[in-house]
Amino acid sequence: MKIGIIAAMKHEMDLLTNQLDDLFIEDYASFKFFCGSLGNNDVIIVESGMGKANAVMASTLLVSRFECNLLINTGIAGGISPLETNDVILGTKIMYGDVDARIFGVSYGQIPGMPKYYSPSDTILMLAKRTLNKLNISYKQEKIYTSDKFITTFEPLKEIEEKEGAAIEMEGCAVAQTATRLGVDFLVIRYICDIIGKENQEKDYFKFEHDVAERSALITSELIKNIYFE
Repeated sequence: MKIGIIAAMKHEMDLLTNQLDDLFIEDYASFKFFCGSLGNNDVIIVESGMGKANAVMASTLLVSRFECNLLINTGIAGGISPLETNDVILGTKIMYGDVDARIFGVSYGQIPGMPKYYSPSDTILMLAKRTLNKLNISYKQEKIYTSDKFITTFEPLKEIEEKEGAAIEMEGCAVAQTATRLGVDFLVIRYICDIIGKENQEKDYFKFEHDVAERSALITSELIKNIYFE
């Protein structure tokens, strides 16, 4: 199994790259791809940059140039109560939070011709849950919404029907859509850094950003080192 890992920011991926065995770096199309192995799996890690367009480009290159057959998008996110800071989220439904093409007869958040939401395959989700359980890492299975906006109030989310307990971030659905169209599996994992609508949300983000990003990298590396594909 060749696994491509997409992280939006440098501090979300540094700890992962430092753990790679047989590391080599390939520069391509303005990205640095960190190639090596974790456990029994070949791994390519890339810092995509923030936002959907960057995530699509990085994901496409991981599949087309490096022949990855699983994409894992990892990093921090905002959360909506009852989620709490430091929660680990496995995305079961990954959707856009800022797409409105309802004039074409689709749901809010849906791109015409594409599904309303994206879900990882039953096999990948089962392997991830089994591995996290084995490592005694608590997690929640929740919805994830992707928008090209750092969300600090509920106003930009007013059209979304299922908000409670969701994670809000800027890349996951773009990765999921790209993986789906290219015919590879994907997994979106998020680590809650701040709670939307909470007093001092922005201060909490900058206070906990680095620690939660480090924790996310540690959990992701343990997941990859311990996951086995039959």
